[in-house]
Amino acid sequence: MNLYDPWPNEVTVNHHTYRLDLSFDNVLYALEARGDEGMTMIDRCETFLQLVIKQDMPPVADWVDVHNAIIDLITTAKQRPMRYDINGDPIEPKGDGEHIKADYDFDFDASYIYAAFRQTYGIDLVKEQGQLHWLSFVALFDALPDDTAFVRIRHIRSTRLGDIKDKKQRDAVRRQQRALALPDDENEEEGGDSYGS
Repeated sequence: MNLYDPWPNEVTVNHHTYRLDLSFDNVLYALEARGDEGMTMIDRCETFLQLVIKQDMPPVADWVDVHNAIIDLITTAKQRPMRYDINGDPIEPKGDGEHIKADYDFDFDASYIYAAFRQTYGIDLVKEQGQLHWLSFVALFDALPDDTAFVRIRHIRSTRLGDIKDKKQRDAVRRQQRALALPDDENEEEGGDSYGS
């Protein structure tokens, strides 16, 4: 990312350039299709490419390379989940192998994200559909402040219960985590002493 070039709207793979629709809503839709476990991997890849590419599809032999080029283009370092302590301060992972579960879901948290954009930037995301570039959306998303309900919910979800010494406070955070759990987390056993580890 830089501030002197327009946002990218194409990728070049094997000497062929593909124009892309990288409006934030289209990318979210394509990413949802990409994660649809009801389809085979090749069907997911094809659907993702059909949604994002604004012209004829690449040859089948290039699908994976084009897919990977697009993913590299739309993925930023800040999209990795972060864990927070009880004060809301970020905790760095202890090692390269440490896995941190996601603390948000674009679909499940859509109303909170919408409200956070309205509160912080005065942006109505519904009116921005088809217009706001994905990289603009992500830059604004990553900069949402702590005074939004969405960011506070992320902090609650990612707080390590084992780091809270006071039992009453730990129980209160545990109840909040259960109430605000993402759908995949609601069915999991509460293992260990932390959420998202």
